[in-house]
Amino acid sequence: MGCGGQRTPTAQWTVTGSGCCIVGAEGSGPFINCATIGRIEDYGIKDANNMGAAMAPAAYSTLRAHFADTGLRPQDYDLIVTGDLGTLGSTIVTDLFQRDGVEFGANYRDCGVLIYDLKRQDVHAGGSGCGCGASVLCGYLLRQLREKKINSLLFCATGALMSPVSTWQGESIPAICHAISISNERR
Repeated sequence: MGCGGQRTPTAQWTVTGSGCCIVGAEGSGPFINCATIGRIEDYGIKDANNMGAAMAPAAYSTLRAHFADTGLRPQDYDLIVTGDLGTLGSTIVTDLFQRDGVEFGANYRDCGVLIYDLKRQDVHAGGSGCGCGASVLCGYLLRQLREKKINSLLFCATGALMSPVSTWQGESIPAICHAISISNERR
């Protein structure tokens, strides 16, 4: 239902989707090799129509921690994917790494950008919500791994810790990101 208001260019469309994975100790893969637990980041973004900018610092923080903890580099993965930063948030993550002198971006995508055809669908900055990452991971990325189109994936689920009330009260939007390394080889 339309409300007669215009959406900002930074606004994203909530993805009504879901995903389900069965994780077990046995099987032929793909395999979860490690996880990086993120921490809450709050850079003072208060605009609920700019969720990508609110969540990008958390994604950046978790990715940096993952690379520092594991000794891996972005180039060591076939694909690095964040959950729902959209076009603006994913650009911010890339810019933050470039500021640090880290080569990042050639193998980086965001589920909020992947889930829609941005050239044919007017979804502004892309998709958002937990259904975005879940449906792209379970419906597309895991199949890419099983079909050996990619062999290593760093999946980074992003999320905002907010409510309509906190937004109406003008509070900032804290965010968090957790990452899992998935590959076709058990490590």
